[in-house]
Amino acid sequence: MIFDSSFWLNETLIFWIVSTFILNNLIIFAWGKKLYFYLGLSQYKGIQRIHENETPRFGGIIFLIGVFGYALSSPSSETINILKQLLFFLVPTLLISLKEDLYHNVEPTIRLMMLLFSAWLFRSIYQGPLPNLDNIFLINKLTLMPGGLAFLLILGMVSISNGMNLIDGVNGLCAATFLSSLFALLFLAFSVRDTTLITAILILIVFIIPFVIFNYPYGKIFLGDLGAYSLGMLISMLTIILFGKHSQLSPWIALIILIYPIAEVVFSFTRRVFRGVSTFLPDTDHLHLKLFYFLKSKSRYKTIANPLVAVFLIFFWIYPLVTIFWLYQEPYLIKIALIFYFIVYGCVVQFISIRKSDS
Repeated sequence: MIFDSSFWLNETLIFWIVSTFILNNLIIFAWGKKLYFYLGLSQYKGIQRIHENETPRFGGIIFLIGVFGYALSSPSSETINILKQLLFFLVPTLLISLKEDLYHNVEPTIRLMMLLFSAWLFRSIYQGPLPNLDNIFLINKLTLMPGGLAFLLILGMVSISNGMNLIDGVNGLCAATFLSSLFALLFLAFSVRDTTLITAILILIVFIIPFVIFNYPYGKIFLGDLGAYSLGMLISMLTIILFGKHSQLSPWIALIILIYPIAEVVFSFTRRVFRGVSTFLPDTDHLHLKLFYFLKSKSRYKTIANPLVAVFLIFFWIYPLVTIFWLYQEPYLIKIALIFYFIVYGCVVQFISIRKSDS
């Protein structure tokens, strides 16, 4: 069924893909005519803003409209049912993050609570098998405690979602990370012959592509908090489902798949704790922002600094896709690859900081 052209080139799929293209175009056109001003919508003024023009933050909701519309209008199947469940789990996050994208007035604690609610819904309602973490040192002790595994999974989902939101600051970076992780999951799904998840992952891939076309390199539309949080939740839930269904896959591989948002959360949290500032306060010390300001300070890169960031950081977002092919059957090499990633990440942050201070 996966390679059957009648399945992938059916009228329903084409209709919803074309619809997302049209919706993206309409929103971009409306913002060009300053519709946000006439609707009384707030302009984004966060310290992390690096774009000069007011840009719509509805790429994420358009992506989800496409996926939801396709799932709702397609015949029932195991894949369609999984997609519907995943979208249902996102509802609490969608409601509050849409308000944030429109008015930019939702407190970080409220957004965190809604992420926790979405993750809790998944853990409470999803009836499939969960990943086996019994062989991971110290973690296995926690999983033996009542609610220990649920705590770890919920914490992981919320962390990944926040990490995706943290890296959503420059054109293409968050979507590229999402695609890289999806393709890595796709490879694993092929390796275990899970046709249901293969199809679900491919559907998400084809529906994120219209957004990428409009977002990179010119940044005509953004994901918004709704989009970044949703991509993080989707990739987290799919990872849990895949590794739960196929216990022969080492859970260490999941960390490789989700490594970039994990690294961003770990470094951001550690940095703020050592500085004695609230972990909820935004800052401009994220790797992609430091690189952006460094490139912008160079005359030859000034006008193209934003799209160049995703190119310069290709090592970090493509890492899951590149390494998964030769590491997925080697648990010990996976651990080395994880350590190597964090070392490189830290070194690049330090290098940019030194070069920026010297210039």
